Amino acid sequence: MITLPNNVSLKLKNLAKEKESVRRKLVITARKLAVIAREKEKARRDLVITARQLAVTASEKESTRRKLVITARKLKSLYETLEKKVLNRTKDLEQIRSKSEAILTSIGDGLVVVDKEGKINYINRSFEEMLGWKTKEIIGKSMVQVVPREDVHGTKVSFKERILTQVLSGQKFIADLTNPFYYIRKDKSRFPTSSIVAPVTLNGKIVGAVEVFRDITKEKEIDKAKTEFVSLASHQLRTPLSTVNWYSEMLLTGDAGVVTPSQKKYLEEIYAGNQRMVELVNTLLDVSRIELGTLIIESKPTNIVKLMESVIDEQRPQINEKRIKFLSSFKKNFPLLKTDPKLLRMVMQNILSNAVKYTPDGGKINVHLVLDENKNVLLTISDTGYGIPKDQQSKIFTKLFRADNVIGKDTEGTGLGLYIAKSIVEQAGGNLWFESSEKKGSTFFVTLPLHKPKKKNGYRRSFLNTN
Repeated sequence: MITLPNNVSLKLKNLAKEKESVRRKLVITARKLAVIAREKEKARRDLVITARQLAVTASEKESTRRKLVITARKLKSLYETLEKKVLNRTKDLEQIRSKSEAILTSIGDGLVVVDKEGKINYINRSFEEMLGWKTKEIIGKSMVQVVPREDVHGTKVSFKERILTQVLSGQKFIADLTNPFYYIRKDKSRFPTSSIVAPVTLNGKIVGAVEVFRDITKEKEIDKAKTEFVSLASHQLRTPLSTVNWYSEMLLTGDAGVVTPSQKKYLEEIYAGNQRMVELVNTLLDVSRIELGTLIIESKPTNIVKLMESVIDEQRPQINEKRIKFLSSFKKNFPLLKTDPKLLRMVMQNILSNAVKYTPDGGKINVHLVLDENKNVLLTISDTGYGIPKDQQSKIFTKLFRADNVIGKDTEGTGLGLYIAKSIVEQAGGNLWFESSEKKGSTFFVTLPLHKPKKKNGYRRSFLNTN
């Protein structure tokens, strides 16, 4: 056994210790390097995964970009196509608008379009020519204020009574053809007019109205000439008719000698036919006098209850013959009216005789005479007769008009009775209207003012005054 010196032995021990320390450090370093290597590998793998994901995202973005490019090209093409269509449609609409405006401008009747407030949006050339206003002067202004309206008596029609106002407030359609009114021009002159007004609707709501009107001066002149001719002809007919009537009565009463039964029958037919002719001539004379303003008015205190009862008594034979259930009621202590009883009787006769004539056997008629809430005379005559077809109700007060459903039931009617009645009532400052349903009956209403209507520029002379 070799014994080393102490100093060598110590050095060897120290060297061994240093080697062990180095070894341990190397082991630790190796372990750290292994950990770092594993972390690097994990990072490398993560980077590989991220790179793959980025590659996929890039591919998707490229695909999306290509799709967007394709979509953009399609949108551009679609936009260009739509733009062309819009341009073509705009041209078409412009042509249609120009054509429509040319048509409206060329219409011979006056035309005006207003908004919901009645302000003028459009007028045509005939409007300008008839009323003297230019488009730039009245666009945006109220039609009712710019163009006043008067009735046949020269009285200005109020805002509420204007048919344009009524249509804008909700009524569907109004034709004012049978009762001409007057429009006032810019120079304050006036001319007779008839018109039709219809609403303009959008989504079920009224947003304005259209009025078409025309100057009927020539028609009025022609109508007046016809009325004068009828009046003249009727006057000339009265003399020979009176002669036929007089001689027929003489023959029937035996004043000119005895006649055989067969001759008497023929004479009775002649007499009855002559009476119908006299009645027709008198009716035509009444119409011409009303229209010419030459109707003679003789007012005096009148008990209208007794007058109505007298008219009922005249119809009593026909009422009984048809077994009509007749009811009447009258207000007690009715005031006396200073009126022309002949004209008022004519109104009552025409309405009641129609009710009796056009009510089937076994029907019902009710007559009421009262004072309404405004202290006006209110006469109501209702029946369960044939009624008036809805599509003909607007014509019922026109001259010579008779509803289709009654022409075959009464061949002798003239179609003048209601026209005369309405003319008389309106000249009295009253109103005549009706409610009717075909096959169910009709109700006619007559209102007459208790107080004397004011004279209107000398045009009207009322036949109804208070006592």
